[in-house]
Amino acid sequence: MVWGNGTFAAELIPISTVKFATAPETVEEAKFRIVIDAGHGGKDPGAIGASGAYEKDFNLSLAKKLYQLLEQEPLFESRLTREDDQFIELEERTAMANDWYADVLVSIHANTFEDPAVSGTETLYYNADSIALAEALQGEVASALNIRDRGMRKEDFVILTSTQMPSVIVEVGYLTNPQEETLLLSSDGQDRAAKAIFEGLKNYFSQQHQRNHDRVDPAADDSALFRNRNQQLSENKIIFSGPPDDGKKVALTFDDGPNPTVTPKVLDILKENDVQATFFILGQQVNANIDLLRRIIEEGHAIGNHSWSHPKFDSLSVEEAMNEIEKTQSALENAIGYRPSLFRPPYGALDNDMLDQLQQMNLMAVNWTVDTMDWSGNSAAEIMELVREQIYPGGIILLHDSSRNNRFDNTLDALEILIPELKAEGYSFVTVPEMLDAASAQ
Repeated sequence: MVWGNGTFAAELIPISTVKFATAPETVEEAKFRIVIDAGHGGKDPGAIGASGAYEKDFNLSLAKKLYQLLEQEPLFESRLTREDDQFIELEERTAMANDWYADVLVSIHANTFEDPAVSGTETLYYNADSIALAEALQGEVASALNIRDRGMRKEDFVILTSTQMPSVIVEVGYLTNPQEETLLLSSDGQDRAAKAIFEGLKNYFSQQHQRNHDRVDPAADDSALFRNRNQQLSENKIIFSGPPDDGKKVALTFDDGPNPTVTPKVLDILKENDVQATFFILGQQVNANIDLLRRIIEEGHAIGNHSWSHPKFDSLSVEEAMNEIEKTQSALENAIGYRPSLFRPPYGALDNDMLDQLQQMNLMAVNWTVDTMDWSGNSAAEIMELVREQIYPGGIILLHDSSRNNRFDNTLDALEILIPELKAEGYSFVTVPEMLDAASAQ
């Protein structure tokens, strides 16, 4: 198997061969410094794909393509942590970036899961100052590859916790998914992914008002920065979580309802545990369940818009997508007396033109950080395993109170475990508007 085209417009210089003792003397003369980390390598192959391909090879091939694009942009100066199949300790990789006073570190990876049907791209971060970078890259990659947008997730991996600059891990897709692996290993797929990360970096730096080489404490979270980011709808961002240091708050969310059989049982469990949640409603479910919607509101829960019929927005025109949203807003206003301020896109995907229109409609797009996969029929134990892996303060948990597969008991059973367990760990449950300090209604 051939990885990349074997030729480069400029010489690839690994950071390990260059010494940088001091930061740039003047901000005006310096380019933005970007470290590209090709994950794994050498004795560490990383994930093994459906065809037997090694993740380390994919990571390096994509990293080199990204490097080539960055070298052609006068705004940037870039370095690779490795340029061939060598093993480099994680601490060495972060030291390379820190010693070079890099502005960002982007670590390239592919994902793996025992279920070959699992797919999608996600971006991992740790510090609050990395959230804007994660958002800038996540949306671009998901859109460019036209695969599931799994959002952003906070993780305490060494490559994220030991850097003194914004840093992210881009999990481009799942090598264990045969269709996705074919895309990721193809020249076209890698070109699209590299271009997406490149465009995301340009967008990220264009939004920075000034260069700042005085790095913050990596252990410190910037709650004010996070709130400001969430409130700036003009930046066309999708929100994935709340402030990580605003107490141990989490939000339970339920999609695709209301369902006359399941939603009352969900509400009963929430009431018994004195927990408020957020329900993202399908417009076509409204008229037949008005009393149930009113119960949701009367018991202190929040309501959001989840489109009229749950289509794949990437198959719709902007006009068709906005019609799905507006029909639901109107139906909810007629049923409950107000238009919600929150919108969750079906399958979590929106393009930039749709985000522009959402801004004009004064709607906030909200996805999630914890995907329980309950819709797939995951058992309560499997749901809880995902929650324990992905939960952190500020997290938004995705569940469903309606399902085309008519699988509900797993969600209800998981709720009976999830709520007391997280409470015992010190978490408190809030609605999404409470978490984001936003109004429930327009």
